[in-house]
Amino acid sequence: MKVKNIILDVGGVLAEYTENWLLPPNMYHILEKKYIDEKILQEKLKELTYLQTKNQRTIEEEIEMFTNYYYHVLEAINYPNYTKDLAKKLALDCVYNKNKYTFYEDVIPMLETLSKTYNLYIISNGWPSSYLFLREHQIEKYVKKIYISSLWGSSKLDRLFDIFLEQEKDVNPKETYYIDDQRNMIEKASKYGFHLILMDRKKLHFKVAENLNDVLETIE
Repeated sequence: MKVKNIILDVGGVLAEYTENWLLPPNMYHILEKKYIDEKILQEKLKELTYLQTKNQRTIEEEIEMFTNYYYHVLEAINYPNYTKDLAKKLALDCVYNKNKYTFYEDVIPMLETLSKTYNLYIISNGWPSSYLFLREHQIEKYVKKIYISSLWGSSKLDRLFDIFLEQEKDVNPKETYYIDDQRNMIEKASKYGFHLILMDRKKLHFKVAENLNDVLETIE
């Protein structure tokens, strides 16, 4: 059957988080650097990531979540006279950071090429600001629709694929490729009958052997 559609994930397929993205770009215009130990700050930014839940459905809820996160970071690093208002300034700077992600070099040229032949869609787990990032970089002109988990109240491992197929009634999984960098997402998508491609930009995945004969062929 002829392939008509391609569904793409964002993280690990189209883009990746920039290094130290949890440091808002204007952090040291908001905070006084003399009160901050960089090593301790980095430790606490990572240690408290459990506060970053993914069930926000609006930008306002995402800002509230990051406000709580940065409030606890400021508390953990013993920043003097920290307040919710100060934490909210950091949260706003993080949420509206246009450079939180970086597109891989091949993405825009390939989207331009693929969009001439196929219907492109994006399905990705992420916060509402993920959609802002994609819109800011005009990705909408290449794809028919973008499905960000938080905006639909469901993740890919839950019901996001079901929601997609309910909304896109013309999409036949047998005519559709799904591309992701996570094996568990690929496994979930396989249940719907999509053709599958596992993206491995960082070359982290190991050789796969189906049996011991494969192992022998590999090592010899």
